[in-house]
Amino acid sequence: MTHRILALALCMHGACAMAQIPIQVGDADAKPVPYAHLAWQCIGSEGHGLVVMDAQGKGAVPVDHALAQKGVAIRISFVGYATVSDTIHSGDGVGYHFMLRPAALGLPEFVVTGQYAPASPEKAVHRVRVIDSKQFQRMAANNLGDALRNELNVQLAQDNVLGTSLSMQGLGGQNVKLLIDGVPVIGRQDGNVDLAQIDLTTIDRVEIIQGPLSVNYGTNALAGTINLITRKGSGYPATLKASTYAEHIGRLNTTVTATCHWNKNDLVLSTGRNFFNGWDPRQSGIPSLSPTVADSTRFQQWKPREQYFGRVNYRWSGSQWSFGYKGEGLHDRIVNRGRPRAPYNETAFDEVYTTIRLDNAVFTEAKFDHGRRVNALAAYNSYARSRNTWFRDLTTLEDRAVIANDAQDTTRFDLVNVRAVFANAPDSAKWSYEAGIDVNVERGFGARIGDGRESIGDHAAFASLEYRPIGSVVIRPGLRYAYNTRYDAPVIPSVNVRWDMHHGFTMRASYAQGFRAPSLKELYFYFVDVNHDIIGSPDLAAERSHSVNAALSYRHAKDKGVYTSEVSCFYNQVEDLISLAQIAATRYTYINVGRYRTLGGSIGAGWDNGHWLISTGAAITGRYDEFAALNDEPFLFSPELRASVTKQWLRKGWSGSVFWKWQGRISNYVVADEVDVQRSFIAPYAMADASLTKHLWKDRLSLTAGCKDLFNVRNVNASLASGVHSGGANTVPMTTGRTAFVRLELELQRTPR
Repeated sequence: MTHRILALALCMHGACAMAQIPIQVGDADAKPVPYAHLAWQCIGSEGHGLVVMDAQGKGAVPVDHALAQKGVAIRISFVGYATVSDTIHSGDGVGYHFMLRPAALGLPEFVVTGQYAPASPEKAVHRVRVIDSKQFQRMAANNLGDALRNELNVQLAQDNVLGTSLSMQGLGGQNVKLLIDGVPVIGRQDGNVDLAQIDLTTIDRVEIIQGPLSVNYGTNALAGTINLITRKGSGYPATLKASTYAEHIGRLNTTVTATCHWNKNDLVLSTGRNFFNGWDPRQSGIPSLSPTVADSTRFQQWKPREQYFGRVNYRWSGSQWSFGYKGEGLHDRIVNRGRPRAPYNETAFDEVYTTIRLDNAVFTEAKFDHGRRVNALAAYNSYARSRNTWFRDLTTLEDRAVIANDAQDTTRFDLVNVRAVFANAPDSAKWSYEAGIDVNVERGFGARIGDGRESIGDHAAFASLEYRPIGSVVIRPGLRYAYNTRYDAPVIPSVNVRWDMHHGFTMRASYAQGFRAPSLKELYFYFVDVNHDIIGSPDLAAERSHSVNAALSYRHAKDKGVYTSEVSCFYNQVEDLISLAQIAATRYTYINVGRYRTLGGSIGAGWDNGHWLISTGAAITGRYDEFAALNDEPFLFSPELRASVTKQWLRKGWSGSVFWKWQGRISNYVVADEVDVQRSFIAPYAMADASLTKHLWKDRLSLTAGCKDLFNVRNVNASLASGVHSGGANTVPMTTGRTAFVRLELELQRTPR
């Protein structure tokens, strides 16, 4: 009995000595913030730890009673919210409630792409992958191509004049819908938008949906949709941010962003300059920016490039209605300096490519009772690209414009887009629906566009219905009817299913048909220079497709972190796929390659405990085409592996990240003798980046340094079909090799009085 009494006394003493300080974390609307991270440190001692709030935003800090009386420093953070730091002095079970506000920078609480109303990624009907501004900083990403570099089922390609292109789920960029705030981005050179022209300044996040959104967004949305969401405000009366990014090979980027909030108004202004002095594999060390003697070194594999850009974003927000305007401008200049001409190396031909983008859009949104919502936008986008050829005397440095066919050219495209959507989606309702219209008119002007002026229109009405037979299951069928001014468009159906299973599992599945009419460039564009020869084909047939996607995700919040994992698969079948096929070393044309199929899947896992962010994954993509069918070949599979690790020292303001991706062999097409379709391959390669960031002056100042392309990948071998090149082998450019970089950011904020 004595032993039992003694044991009970010790337990009671331990219970008194160890305090449990209850913590409740919510947002401005008094709703709980699930799985928020709370890092704690006892003042004057080494005691510290991390607590992850539960699904109701509740948790407790376990700390010794005496130490709790001296004070416990806490830091509460969650994606999309500003971090809260405070000190608590309780050891008597007194609870604390903390409110998190939306972050001035970073991922908002909800995603919007393809949804009836803003929803968390976990509750979205579609499988949405989000890359936020914090991830941009860890990756030292300057443009959209940099941000997508580590994604699975996404492959990037580089052309030193046409820019950075992508493919997704084995389909080219012409099947990927690229949006900024829901407005389509125009200006495809070879079926792809140059991702290096999409700067990430004032971009809050990138929402990626792999798989078809043909009902929502129509043409180009078969393989996936990428929607860039711009910053609408800061949450402060005024902010000013300046950023400088430099690479040792001769790259210098500078940006300035200012925000202002007054009454119901928010204004965001940004401008910047990106400068690249060009680079060649023969170059070593830090380049000199001073004028040099004209000789054979004037030719560079990676062309000098200079961009000026700006964005204005204004929003007025009322209790029910909100209105906004967004304007963007880009001036992009690429210089292709030619090699000195034999026999005396006294002259050379230079080419200058200038791109001007001007995008304008007005938005309105209304929220009514019972989940009713209206969203509408009207946009006008203009894209112009000119090529000017100059004959330069290298002894006097005089130049004159070349007067010859195709030496001077300007091609312009514009797009008018009007979109309006009405949704009725009450919370937890058994039935919800959405209906809308989507009008797109694209025009092309220039000597290389058909008869000098061509246009194509796509006018559509779409609708979908959500049905919840039980609370955990959502079924969304949808239809889109479109009238295309050049092609007969079919009615496009789709169906999406989300099942919230028990114990953190969520199943998503979708089926959709797709239709893609050839673009004006694929039909009529004629682009020729010393490095390229791209010819449109007016006889192209429209693409028609079927797509199936499925994914099973798992999320589990433990005491010291959050574990996530996912497995997914896809199958795409495209009839009359339009592909840019290689005829010779620099000559391409558009062709229909018959039935084209891709299948594959991915698997991944992640761990986040506030101090460590670890993720890893693998994917495989198989391709099967008419060439494989005629030659009795199997699917051609291309594997991928990726991993990333981030370590954060929250109290000391340090963080370090490493990103790695291995890309297996990729197949492509060539056209031998301008008739026969044959195959080429791009060899496997691996890329890795590393960075280290230090935050100073209460997070107002941050310094990031690191290295890109640790494995020094420059040109990747590409084997072409015999008969196309005499050598039967070639290389494609990938990166400028191992590059050291540094970024300095300063942000000043005026806090509310």
